[in-house]
Amino acid sequence: MRFHISPKMKYGLSIVFILAAMLIASCGRTEKEVQKEIILARIGDVDISLNEFIRRSEMTIRPPYCKGDNNLHKKIILNSLIAEKMLALEAAENELLTENERFQLYIQGRQEQAMREQLLKEEVYDQVNVDESAIQAEFDLAGRDYTVQYFSIYDDSLASVLDRELLNRAGFFEQLHAQLWPEEELAQRQVSWESQESSQIHAALFSQPVSKGAVIGPLRIENGHHILIKVRGWTDELAISDNEQKQRWEAVQNRQTMAQARRDYTEYIVGVMAGKKLEFNAPVFAQMVRIVKPFYTLSPEERNELFLKAAFDRNAENPELQQLAAGITDILEEPFFSIDGKSWTVAEFTDALQRHPLVFRNQGEDAKNFARQYRLAVVDMVRDQYLTEEAYKRGLQNHAAVKRERQIWHDALLAQFEANRYLQENVPGQPDSIQTAIMLEQYLNPYVDQLQARYSDRIEVDVERFNEIRPTRTDLLALRQNVPFSVLVPAFPQVTTDSKLDYGRRMEK
Repeated sequence: MRFHISPKMKYGLSIVFILAAMLIASCGRTEKEVQKEIILARIGDVDISLNEFIRRSEMTIRPPYCKGDNNLHKKIILNSLIAEKMLALEAAENELLTENERFQLYIQGRQEQAMREQLLKEEVYDQVNVDESAIQAEFDLAGRDYTVQYFSIYDDSLASVLDRELLNRAGFFEQLHAQLWPEEELAQRQVSWESQESSQIHAALFSQPVSKGAVIGPLRIENGHHILIKVRGWTDELAISDNEQKQRWEAVQNRQTMAQARRDYTEYIVGVMAGKKLEFNAPVFAQMVRIVKPFYTLSPEERNELFLKAAFDRNAENPELQQLAAGITDILEEPFFSIDGKSWTVAEFTDALQRHPLVFRNQGEDAKNFARQYRLAVVDMVRDQYLTEEAYKRGLQNHAAVKRERQIWHDALLAQFEANRYLQENVPGQPDSIQTAIMLEQYLNPYVDQLQARYSDRIEVDVERFNEIRPTRTDLLALRQNVPFSVLVPAFPQVTTDSKLDYGRRMEK
């Protein structure tokens, strides 16, 4: 069973709830920019940058006791992030974590994802140069809201013979639809510049002027699927003020930059993956599909919870993971696939999964197509393996932005471990059954107060910079799509409700 690694395989450049340009600006900065970043607080040898404060407070959902934008809630946010660092320092020598391979591999996986993003930023995004005339052409059309009719064609041969003159002949669009779909009415919808259409549809409508009544297509959307579109008309919302024009221009520029980055990414992958073919061991592949299919029917959140529980507590009972491991045990040394002259055993593959969980291109795929989706997910993981190797060759594990990303996740998880350990040792009964407010007020607040006193002479805060911060009140959960670790930042640390900055000292300028 051979599977060619196509350079056109989808990569996770898309982002949910935040603009791609915003993500790259905040997470993919240059080494020089990171070195110049503003440090808001120091706790011994670790620090909290201004950018980290903003990301941790605005790209995740804060609890009600510090959700506001007032000064009191802002102090709780800072105290919580400082407390997280102190808790992490307390847990740093705990053997349960320092000797836990799963935990270390999880952090390594987070680091390697950041390395791949930095690699693609340097090799793809930073090299993009969008033509200003193309921006102007799309800018002129970006206020349009089209009314279109459309239908699909699932015949490559038919799509190939439909020429422009034929399609624009009066009544032909409607006649063809009636012939292909006699039982259905023509579908109609609105398409604006902000609509989440395919790149082909967006380019056809917004890269150059179209006339009313024009037929567009057939546009090949995916294998065997073409679409024909007829423009019935549009309304146009003009950008009048200087500010409106500036915002629209920047939005068009960002969209074109990301579109060009995707095209350039394809070309870059051609070079990295040239000539490589992945060949599965068909019998072992069939066994793996049968074994892992029940596990992958769990939600991503359930799977993540299982892995994190295993990472934090090696003695924890995880029936799902134990059943999964038992099924694979008998074939661990069997070859699963080979690529570029190297054979991967099932054991090597499952070890790699701890650093790179599989990412399924179509999460909603029905069960009967699971084998196909599983195959594609394995291929995508192998592709990322080659990107990771390239990133290591360039020393990107030492890039300041990558080191910062690793530190954030490392400290957040260590702090979570330490808080759980403290509660288990000091709370009677079952700590999980205690309400959050009671847990904070009676147990964690006093513990954090002790840590503040203990670490006070090692804590510095840039009070002037802190006073300039204006946190948002908007709930936002920032996610990446199509990457192994989709959550952008760790959950907000619910470890203290303290609103006083009565410890530490002002940072010296």
